[in-house]
Amino acid sequence: MTSMVHPTPQPRPLLILYVAATEADARDGADAIESIREGPERTVHPTASVDRIREWTPEVDCVVYAGSVDPDDTRLSEAVDASGSTPFILYADGQTASRSSGGVDGYVRRGTADAPVHLVDEISWHCHGDGRSRNPQLRDRGRETGTAILETTAAIATCRERDRLFDRLVDGTVDVLGFEYCWVATINFGELVSRAVSSAVPDDQLGSTPLDDPLSAAFRARQSIRIADVDELEAVDPPFEHARSLCCVPVGDVGVLYVASELPDAFDATDLALLEGLCETAESILERNWTETGISNERDRLQRERDRIVEQYNRLVNDRNRLETDRNDLVSVVASLSEPTIRYELEDGRAVVADVNDPHEAVFGDDAEALTGVPVAEYAIPNGLIEERTSLREAVQANEQHRLSCRRETVDGVREFVLTVVPLETDDGDGSGDGLLVHEDVTESRRRRRELAAISDRLETIAELVEDETRTPLNAARGYLELAEKTGSREHFEMVENAHEQLSEFFEALTDVAGTDLETEPAGIREMAHRAWIGADTADAKLVTEDDLLVAADREQMRELFEHVLQAAIEIEHANTPSWVSADAAGTVTVTVGATDDGFYVAGHRPSSDENGRTDPNAELLVDADDTGTQLEVVERVADAHGWDLGVAEDEDGTAFAFRGVDAIDT
Repeated sequence: MTSMVHPTPQPRPLLILYVAATEADARDGADAIESIREGPERTVHPTASVDRIREWTPEVDCVVYAGSVDPDDTRLSEAVDASGSTPFILYADGQTASRSSGGVDGYVRRGTADAPVHLVDEISWHCHGDGRSRNPQLRDRGRETGTAILETTAAIATCRERDRLFDRLVDGTVDVLGFEYCWVATINFGELVSRAVSSAVPDDQLGSTPLDDPLSAAFRARQSIRIADVDELEAVDPPFEHARSLCCVPVGDVGVLYVASELPDAFDATDLALLEGLCETAESILERNWTETGISNERDRLQRERDRIVEQYNRLVNDRNRLETDRNDLVSVVASLSEPTIRYELEDGRAVVADVNDPHEAVFGDDAEALTGVPVAEYAIPNGLIEERTSLREAVQANEQHRLSCRRETVDGVREFVLTVVPLETDDGDGSGDGLLVHEDVTESRRRRRELAAISDRLETIAELVEDETRTPLNAARGYLELAEKTGSREHFEMVENAHEQLSEFFEALTDVAGTDLETEPAGIREMAHRAWIGADTADAKLVTEDDLLVAADREQMRELFEHVLQAAIEIEHANTPSWVSADAAGTVTVTVGATDDGFYVAGHRPSSDENGRTDPNAELLVDADDTGTQLEVVERVADAHGWDLGVAEDEDGTAFAFRGVDAIDT
């Protein structure tokens, strides 16, 4: 068992040379040493010159060097060489050192409140109280202690692993103090558990120490504790058998360094100061490692984040290139289509025109650049057709293929189109929000279909008339002709002649059914209303078509009829809006076109109703609308030419024009 020997101070005053960087620092350091009452009497000479060391070494008992522990410091090396065999004590901050700092007999950490006291203890240790004598054994031991401190400090400073650092701290403590019983305990789930143990410690006897145990006081208080004799303290149980004295020094907030001896009062203030210096060094290295680990982790995180951003950037670049390729392909596809086509894309949730192809410009006469950014629904559907615009918007928003009918003004007049919404899809199948709006001109095909329907209707009517109207006269003529042949009576010949006259009248009526001077053809009231709406001055009014009805009519005259009726309905409702109703409160006029059992109607709904409404028919409303009666004459003339009856009625909601006696074509 190795134990520390604590020298007894000699009565003769010691002579000490205190070396510092400046004369002022040297005087302050000398005054601090002389002010310590404990320890042997002493006289301290301050100096800032290394050359003075050689002059004073034959006279002084000890040289105290207050400076750096950097092994590359030439001033330190010169001071060590100049001291010769005189005890040399390094009084410096707790920084790292190496073997190159040989020749140092003692080391005291500077910068703590009790550092001067520890320095006096160290001086007493190496001088052994004999101011003039030299104890080679003590000098050698002091040099070994200083070397061990520097080596331990260097070994700890190079540790990156926590467990290895604790092992080196324990081994270094044994080397520095010479006490074999040493271990480090760290906090683990509310208890101090041994982490690194010297070979002499009976490991099987070391258990965990609760934080409320007296041996954990150093950790709780973050303050070093010396226990002179464990046996004299009833509250303290020895950490293992035969342990009498104990030093407990905290290692930051990580754990505690324990050094034990089988002898009582085996540790002094110098021992405690050395342990504190080693533990503070270990704490600094642990903090450095923790900081470097955090920096390394943060660097790795930033590297991963950078890689992620680079990957995302590359993906975006690839997506941009792919979209650019798709866009170019799409532009080529749109340009190659023979039908008028609009390419649209979403901007802030609204579908706007991105491009149109050449056939579209040729059919509608609109410039592609001027259309860019125009809302698709407002451009493709004429103003006031709210049902069609709503249907188109919903189809675009749903990103689904959809077909709807629409009539539009073209360079060749009003034409009928089927609009097909064709949404575009990305590679993964998700809708991109972009798409095509293809116009298919169905004006001629639908006209032919209506003509065929009208012809079929006429043939069916003719067949029914022939079946119903010719059988009786023919049977009568055949019967009377037989009687005339038998009897020769003039009366029978007259009956045959009457039957032939009936047939002649029927064939004249049949001619009227087969053809008319009006040059009629099938016309739908919805189609005619839309055509008239496009050509009329409708301002901000809205058109709603509830039902459709196919009739035989002169299409041009019927379009003219609708233009006058729609215009009149809008003007009448605006004129009948009360003056006290503001424009904002009144809103817009809505005109509704629909079918009835025996015809069709056009009804205007005014924004605000009058309390004194009328329900009696009043055909003069059309005359009152423009003070000329021109509109009424045109409407009545067209209606009479087709055999329709016109009725006008008004109530508090608006004005209605009803056309009755209209024969519908069954499609």
